[in-house]
Amino acid sequence: MLEMHQARPEELPQAQALWTRVFEDDAPLQRDFYALTGLTGPLVLTEDGQVQAMLALPEVTLTFPDGWSVKGGYVYALATHPEVRGRGCAWQLLNYACEVLRNRRADCILTVPAQPSLFSFFARSGFTPAFYQRRVEARPVPAPAAPLTGAQYNALREMLLVGRTHVTQDPGQLEFQRSLCPHPGSGLYRLELPHGPGCAAVECWPGQPVVKELLCDPRDESQGAAAAAALGAAPAQVRLPGGPEDTPFGAIRWLYGAAPSRWKKAPAGYLGLAFD
Repeated sequence: MLEMHQARPEELPQAQALWTRVFEDDAPLQRDFYALTGLTGPLVLTEDGQVQAMLALPEVTLTFPDGWSVKGGYVYALATHPEVRGRGCAWQLLNYACEVLRNRRADCILTVPAQPSLFSFFARSGFTPAFYQRRVEARPVPAPAAPLTGAQYNALREMLLVGRTHVTQDPGQLEFQRSLCPHPGSGLYRLELPHGPGCAAVECWPGQPVVKELLCDPRDESQGAAAAAALGAAPAQVRLPGGPEDTPFGAIRWLYGAAPSRWKKAPAGYLGLAFD
């Protein structure tokens, strides 16, 4: 018999093993994710007591340029046991997640497909592309930079995103981002740039540094990208907010039918950090 519910304590080891099998993330990273995002565990689909699919559902806020905001859930680590793929388990669990969010009085559910081909899968569950990004390659040119805590980064990030429809993430989620990459130079930073401060989330993987987010005055984007690359001491891919002419990074489903008029006026939105 199929059941869907919040993972029970005795099911957590199975869910942990499934996460590791699909994404190769170890147990300590999973424990950090749950602790920093305030979750006790994932939602699961079980069959005869066996966990066959799971997803984590941290809360996020979608903030609009006029300051109005709505509550949402972010689908993370959606995984299906390889032996039951093709049976609709992930689709059923996504719909259950929507039911859970409605009970929490949320308005939307967000996700970042792991690869472009999955946008069509999420479209079958009512999601539409959103949260557009530009990606540039930058060579390192140092500039003054200082490490930030999740709370400090959150405050600067929100200041830099005023006037843009965007996903607001809480300090715990940003602390998780700060801890994702163990290599020197990784972390959350404030950059001192000619037209004001910028912020950057940097992951310095050997041979392939990635700046998961760069926010700054548009006039400083080239210098900011170079400064962020310098933290990894190598050329880096840098992610910047984009518009509908750029590449969709995520997808959104509104839980009560039509999207609100504020979203229709600016349907691109920005979601910088997906913990991908």
